[in-house]
Amino acid sequence: MNFSRSQIKKILIFRFGAIGDVVHSSALFRAIKKFNSELKIDYLTTAVPAALIKNDPDLNKVIILENKSYKYLVKLASELRKEEYDLCINLQPSIRTRFFSCLIKAERTLVYKKSFKLHAVENFWQTALPLFKNIKPEDNLSLFLPCEAKEKILSQIDKKFVVFNMGVSPTRQGRRWETDNWMTIGRHILDNYDYDIYLTGSAEDAELSEKLLELSDRVKSYCGKLDILENTALVSHAKLVISGDTGPLHIATALNIPTISFYGAAPYSRTGPYGKNSCNFIIDKPFSCSNPLHIAVSSSRECVPCNRRKCKYISKNDLYTPCLQDITPGIVIELMERFIL
Repeated sequence: MNFSRSQIKKILIFRFGAIGDVVHSSALFRAIKKFNSELKIDYLTTAVPAALIKNDPDLNKVIILENKSYKYLVKLASELRKEEYDLCINLQPSIRTRFFSCLIKAERTLVYKKSFKLHAVENFWQTALPLFKNIKPEDNLSLFLPCEAKEKILSQIDKKFVVFNMGVSPTRQGRRWETDNWMTIGRHILDNYDYDIYLTGSAEDAELSEKLLELSDRVKSYCGKLDILENTALVSHAKLVISGDTGPLHIATALNIPTISFYGAAPYSRTGPYGKNSCNFIIDKPFSCSNPLHIAVSSSRECVPCNRRKCKYISKNDLYTPCLQDITPGIVIELMERFIL
């Protein structure tokens, strides 16, 4: 039986992945909603990224995935069948999610196909093209915060600040920048600017960033002290966010806050900051971006980006890869002073 776009009234999108994935996928539902404002779009994801999109005006409802067991997914699918979705967009292709999407029994299902030739934002967005050929992605991402989160954070801020987000996924080498480097740029900011430094991240990142607290009482740690919405509200007031390749970086990008980030193994073209003012600064190569808002710094080594979980040039227990060691504090300070601060 033929299925046309005109039959679509209600859509379910789901992505069970990380914060950055859900932020990147927002361009998909925003493009569909802009194309047809009458459509009802529901989004299914885990609790933490769900908090980021639950106030989004382009979504009808955000559903929280409690776990990924087959037993739970069967039960959840039974409940979702009652919604009678016309279209299901599966952004988490796996045997488990394909099974889940079949149980929902939508009239039509579209499945995301990962491509390293595309930025993640464009890759998610293209999933809908078989049915929505005329949709276009926005030039930049966006997030919508509840007033209570903004107000709570505003009561704790008394001056301008820069955010350091030091934590990254431990499953991949080539993402973590050395603590001594963070110390160096921290000292420079404290000595030369009237900005405080706020450290953000999970409770697990608190120990990683503890050494920076020795620099000054102008360095404050919020690691593990804020929920995702409060952390996002904090970032929304920052002068600059300096981060590795991780979810909070993409949150800052979506909030239109200037960023400097470090890219080693991961390809900038795939997971770099998204937006028309985003640029890749490759060490020792010409930098043609005249007015960047987001600068992703990477090495000029031939092996970059390798997109490997483990670097072949260091042992499996080492944290710091040669490609990230190439990114010196001096390079970051120069970019910070030239373009942002």
